[in-house]
Amino acid sequence: MRKKAFAAMLVIAAAFFVVCISIFGKTEIITRDDLSNISDEEVKQKIARIMLADSGREAEVTPEEIVEVAVLYGDITGSGQREDAVIDAYFGPRYTLISAYKGDEKGDFTYLDEMGVFFDSRNPRTVYMQNEKRDAVFINEEFNDKIGAFEKIEYSHGFLWDDSKNGFGQIFSDPVRIRTDWNTAWNGDGTEAPSDWERVTQSTKSVFENGDNPVIKNVYSHEYLTSSDNQSKNIPLDDTYTLQEERQVERTYYWNDEWRAFIADEMIENSTGDRVAITFFWSDLPYSLAEYSDDENKNTPEYANLARIKRKDGSIDIVNINELSEIRENNGAVDGLSA
Repeated sequence: MRKKAFAAMLVIAAAFFVVCISIFGKTEIITRDDLSNISDEEVKQKIARIMLADSGREAEVTPEEIVEVAVLYGDITGSGQREDAVIDAYFGPRYTLISAYKGDEKGDFTYLDEMGVFFDSRNPRTVYMQNEKRDAVFINEEFNDKIGAFEKIEYSHGFLWDDSKNGFGQIFSDPVRIRTDWNTAWNGDGTEAPSDWERVTQSTKSVFENGDNPVIKNVYSHEYLTSSDNQSKNIPLDDTYTLQEERQVERTYYWNDEWRAFIADEMIENSTGDRVAITFFWSDLPYSLAEYSDDENKNTPEYANLARIKRKDGSIDIVNINELSEIRENNGAVDGLSA
């Protein structure tokens, strides 16, 4: 009798354990109802809690710090259905987490991958790429720096889901808007009064051309201005600035299947003999206008000779273009590799 009673107690305990697991141990998921009620404070915190856990960032911020949640839908994984969600969770200045979730027919969303944490994200959008048969995600990010100059830079970052890696790859990163103010007196010993305020600006017109071989065509508009206010210790008013020089720079970024990215060019890294992708040329920036000279050789400061490269191992570096060489074909061989 005692054995039967003990066995019965074990059955009851096991059932109770299963119930507890079902009630208290169930993993939280984001639902379509949640994404339809992102202004609700409890829902925002639930979404934030799940996103932080999915990306392993619980130690960086708390769900209670969430300020705003935004969502857009697209075909991220190439399923043919625009049921995937890109969720933008804003926790305050310098911390916006953006992740993607795959939707199912029940209205539940499963974590795919994060695009990262951004300082100040703006204008997230999906762009369908015909050659990849899925949406890319583009996000603008603004930096506001006050080290050495008062500088605001807005980048456009692009991400694409990569089936082979089961995650996102960055396919584009380009500064599209720049405004930098500085004072030439800062180059002295710091004893003279502020004077000679200067400014450079950049705006960008960007056109995406779709198809089997998509391209991004950018036209950068640069301006160099000086201020008539030579007494101000802070950035002078806009109406004190006068345009000194301006120019337009055109740059086309081509989709490359091998690099899985939009690139400006391919070159050889002299130190290794390996082919690298050029993802950005510093000469496309507006800063050289501030040292304008009729002698073109004097019109390009040293930094303008830099380029951002991507290597085959995925590493990114900034190098002097003198460290790179043009790709030359020789008897069917390219950069030392058999064709």
